Amino acid sequence: MSERIEAWLEGCHVGQFVFDEGDVVFIYDEDAPPAPISLSLPRDRPAVRNVARNFLENLLPEHEQTRVRMASIYGAKSAGAFDLLNAAGGDLAGGLVLLPEGQTLPDRLAELSPVLKRDIADRISAIKRDSSDTTPRDVAARFSLAGAQGKFALAWVDSDWYWSNETVPSTHIVKPGNPKYRGIEAAEVAAIDLAYNAGILAPESEVMSFGDQTAYVVTRFDRAEEQGQLAQRLHAEDLAQSLGLPPEKKYDVSAGKIISLLKLIDPLGKLRRVFLSQLILNVLVGNADAHAKNYSLLLRPDGISFAPIYDVVPLFLYPEVEQELAMKIGGARHSQEVTPDHWRRFAQRIGFDVDELLTRVREIAEYVGKKNDRVWDALDADQQVQAREFVARNVERAARIN
Repeated sequence: MSERIEAWLEGCHVGQFVFDEGDVVFIYDEDAPPAPISLSLPRDRPAVRNVARNFLENLLPEHEQTRVRMASIYGAKSAGAFDLLNAAGGDLAGGLVLLPEGQTLPDRLAELSPVLKRDIADRISAIKRDSSDTTPRDVAARFSLAGAQGKFALAWVDSDWYWSNETVPSTHIVKPGNPKYRGIEAAEVAAIDLAYNAGILAPESEVMSFGDQTAYVVTRFDRAEEQGQLAQRLHAEDLAQSLGLPPEKKYDVSAGKIISLLKLIDPLGKLRRVFLSQLILNVLVGNADAHAKNYSLLLRPDGISFAPIYDVVPLFLYPEVEQELAMKIGGARHSQEVTPDHWRRFAQRIGFDVDELLTRVREIAEYVGKKNDRVWDALDADQQVQAREFVARNVERAARIN
């Protein structure tokens, strides 16, 4: 017997995910709006096998223990993607709300469930002790956040914090830093600041204090906020979803594969230019973990745009973490190895104008270099020196482009 999940996109019912005999498919409503829920789930032809399941998997945390905890707290039948999202799909990435079969989005006023600062501090502390402890108990929260890092969602409404669910869209993501990685919260804020100053669209972020706890807090790019009102969900998907891949394949995606995808939907090249700008920034600041799930598209009724840059962590500060670039640049495997010749080979391989790419590398490097001396001030003194020197060397190599 099949089971179904109702899919609502930006407030409109668009179809159902159907689970039958171990397989998951998505069926659009005949009168659904023309924009798809994913580039990998088109309206005009059947999706490739397993793509609907992969799409759902990419909405969930990657660690099994986190999912097991969620299933227990939310009362899901299992920690499998279909069962878990059937219970926890109220607030997700993008414009989707997933509800059990037959349920509709409530047309009544949302019931706000307030979160006190001590509640936030308790959740931060719990995640720092155990990164799988992301889901609050005995509150009206219903959210799922993808990825490997422990984090949780909150809604900022009329100058107060609330738990998010199907009627209360989250506006912010709270990411407690792993205590093993000194200064990581401030380091991510600094890297995002460098991106913004290089003219790359970036979300607002800061290190916030809640009682005796701190965390990296970032404004969601897939929400539109209005003063005194609940936020509006904006649909987005990461590039693993766009390509129909499961999350465990996120490191298998090359920049060339992304460029090929973007060519199909953007013949004028605007999306490719934004992606390449984000890729350049990630290389310059030593973010080796910029994989396919750390780039996203906004899929709106009026067209497709590239999402702001996010998850920019200068991993060179933490040598115990994998330092090999998630996407190689012209054969270079580490950010400190990338030279103008690597960028030149990279442009040739992906079929992009070499002079245009080299000019963009130089421009972004110049902007990064101007802010590099000041942006790391919130780190400990030894990390400040390390960060300034590492990024300055990357900038210097990029500036050699003629």
